Amino acid sequence: WIFDETLENFIELLHITGISIGTWVFLLCATLVLIPAFAMTLYFLTEKLAKKKRVKLTHKGLVKLLCSLPLGLIALDMTMTPKVERQEYHLYQRILPWKGTVIGKKEVVLDMGRNLKELPEEEKTLKEIHSIPVKLAKKPNIYLFIVESLREDFINEKTAEHLTSFREENLSFKKTFSSANATQISWYSIFHSNDPFHWAEAKKKWKSGSVPLQILKKMGYKIHVYSAAQLKYYGLDDVMFGNNHYLADSYHVFPHYFPTQSHESDEKAIATFMKDIGKKKAKEGNVFVFFLESTHFNYSWPENYPVHFSPISEEKTHLRVSNSLNNIELIKNRYRNSIHFMDSLFGKVTETLKEKGLYDEGVIIFTGDHGEEFFEEGQLFHASHLSAMQTEPPIYMKLGDNARAKQGEVEKEIVSQVDIFPTVLDHLFGGEYFSVFDGESIFKENRKGYVISGRFNGPRMPEEFFVSNGEEKCHFRMRGKKQLEVRSFEGKNGDKSLPAPSEIRTKF
Repeated sequence: WIFDETLENFIELLHITGISIGTWVFLLCATLVLIPAFAMTLYFLTEKLAKKKRVKLTHKGLVKLLCSLPLGLIALDMTMTPKVERQEYHLYQRILPWKGTVIGKKEVVLDMGRNLKELPEEEKTLKEIHSIPVKLAKKPNIYLFIVESLREDFINEKTAEHLTSFREENLSFKKTFSSANATQISWYSIFHSNDPFHWAEAKKKWKSGSVPLQILKKMGYKIHVYSAAQLKYYGLDDVMFGNNHYLADSYHVFPHYFPTQSHESDEKAIATFMKDIGKKKAKEGNVFVFFLESTHFNYSWPENYPVHFSPISEEKTHLRVSNSLNNIELIKNRYRNSIHFMDSLFGKVTETLKEKGLYDEGVIIFTGDHGEEFFEEGQLFHASHLSAMQTEPPIYMKLGDNARAKQGEVEKEIVSQVDIFPTVLDHLFGGEYFSVFDGESIFKENRKGYVISGRFNGPRMPEEFFVSNGEEKCHFRMRGKKQLEVRSFEGKNGDKSLPAPSEIRTKF
């Protein structure tokens, strides 16, 4: 997939590392000089050595030498593959550059019988939503927080006292999922309420931005964006807010390019919001969207902010070559400190809303774009595989006084990011009037009861994904347009034995 990257996005990926572009240019130039220099040095040394002591090598001997290595690998493959469990085999397989072995495991393949659902037609979708006669008696402010790389199981009273109180006082759910283990896909699914398969096509074809935001604009809402993230990443600014972000009435982006750190960008975003919230027009009919980045590796907080968790790693944690299980607790403590700082900003916003009388009626949604892994299943950070650590961020909701939610048992629901905006719209309109989403409101009766989460695949659509009902999870890989390869299964109580294909079809 790396060869499909645009130059602009490749540069954004370099910025994300936290290393200056100048340093990258220097490293590239040094590499271009050092590799030929090393090759020439090696050539002269071996030539000198060969003159002193010649090595006799016949044509027949050379052929034997060249054949022995691949034959040895094939023999090892034939010997070890049958002995390795399926999921462990797939783990090793992902590490290989060519993603496979000569003698592979016999895979379970399901025939879907039809192609995946296509991306909805933009013109048809917009015509449908604008033809529905709906009105709002009230337009409470909506506050949407999307935090980078945030794991639900790291949110507690010590790391995030404000978020913990918010969760306890409002709505949380049985289990929550991101739509992917990577930022760009999750952003798409949040703002379009669609499953992750369409994001790559949408960024090429969809020009009018988020459908839920279109609906809110139709109702008279104004949209304000406060971002510490560079929203041009994979062209998501247009995908979320339309060409030239025309859906946004105000648009504030503070990317943390070196030497700026992510916590500085977060502070700028929140400070800008604090100025805006004091204006008279900010009391109702506004959507405030926050993208916070302190929790992105290298995990950042101000120098004068107290270190609540120590000892910490002083290294650049995003340089993976220096990371190992030996210092993983130090890296986790960096992560916890960054969560604590992010939580302080969230607390500052909610306290301000309470002081200004905007909290009680407000709609507040809080989520992470995806999770973060610390070698629990052999990987570090995110965008590597579909583990629970990488795909289970928090999703908390405050829907006014939560009166409607208190009448049911929404805390027992399985919720994904695609369900966020359908729930918000249902809360505002008192029912589901729009059938253009894959997501469903938490208030809907007989919800579908499953979620889909896709694996990072660069600028392409996810080829691997899982389907989960909250208790069981099946991991699939695309095989062409109409077949699915079953990669793994996680059942109740940790059972990983693969069910029969007919049972997989029934369950998932």
